[in-house]
Amino acid sequence: MKLAIAALLAGSAAAFAPTPQGGASKVALNAGKDDLVTLAGKANPTVKFYDPMNLADADFWGQGNEATIGFLRQSEIKHGRIAMFAFVGYIVQSNFVFPWAQTLAGTPHPSADLSPEAQWDAVPLGAKWQIFAVISMLELWDECGGGGALPHYMKGRKPGQYP
Repeated sequence: MKLAIAALLAGSAAAFAPTPQGGASKVALNAGKDDLVTLAGKANPTVKFYDPMNLADADFWGQGNEATIGFLRQSEIKHGRIAMFAFVGYIVQSNFVFPWAQTLAGTPHPSADLSPEAQWDAVPLGAKWQIFAVISMLELWDECGGGGALPHYMKGRKPGQYP
C-alpha cells in the first residue's frame, strides 16, 4: 500500500515540473471579448462561447472591458485552485493526523476519527486566525504583483500567474 501511494505521489510530481518554453507565449494578456470567443471555440467546439450573464461585456470599476475580463479570468482560475486545494485538504485531514503537538501547550491535533467538520471545530481559535492571516497575506502579495515584480492581473498579467 505504501509503495502504491509513493508511486502515485512520484508520478503526480511530474505535473509540477517545469517544462521548457519554446518561442513566444501565445496567451493574450489583454484579451477582449473577441479573443474569448475565439479561445472558447478552440477549447470546446461543442459549446463554444457561453456567457449567459454578459459578463464579458461588463466594465467593472470603470477600468475598461479588458481589465474586467482580466479580473474574471484571474478570479475563475484562483477559485478553481482553491476548490482543488480544499478537496485535497478535506481528504488528507480525514485520513492523516500530524504526530506532533498542535499548540505550544501540547494539545494534540484533532483525531482522524472525527469528521472534517468536527476536526475544524476542534482547532483552537488562534490557529484559525493564523490560517486567515496567511491567506490574507498571500492575497495582498498577489494584488501587489509580488512587490511590483509583475503587473496587476487587470493590467496585463497572464491569467493565473502568481508572483
